[in-house]
Amino acid sequence: MSAWLEPQEGVSWDCHVTWRRRARLHDERRTRYETTRGEARDARWLHVKGGHLLSFQDGEALYVVRMERDRVLMVRRGEVSLTQIFAEGKSQDLVLRAHGKELPVRAETRSVEVSVGEAGGRAHVTFDLVYADQEAQFVDLVFQWVRRS
Repeated sequence: MSAWLEPQEGVSWDCHVTWRRRARLHDERRTRYETTRGEARDARWLHVKGGHLLSFQDGEALYVVRMERDRVLMVRRGEVSLTQIFAEGKSQDLVLRAHGKELPVRAETRSVEVSVGEAGGRAHVTFDLVYADQEAQFVDLVFQWVRRS
């Protein structure tokens, strides 16, 4: 069982957030991995009713990530914008807005693990992302944060 700090509504702290997204991509001849990472030293961790919320900006986008015990909602705004709900077994049709284009995608969440303690936490989700007429990409996404003193 994962650690879960019960939210105290209205409480918030400065924090340091790191994230990693690793996608397994297939083409006709091979499988390859594409990893992207981000960091925000001036992030905010808020306790909200029923969960925890991270608000941060890295070099590419503005993020809001809401975590509950068994669900994660991610909103990303920038050159690439997307709103996605991660809940184990959930399938979702989405619109990915990237560089002035709208791309329909389908996301199927495989797993969600959220762990929150006094000093910070971790949200780990795995999902399949399917673009029209392409094979599914398996994506492993992790958000970690540490409370600043």
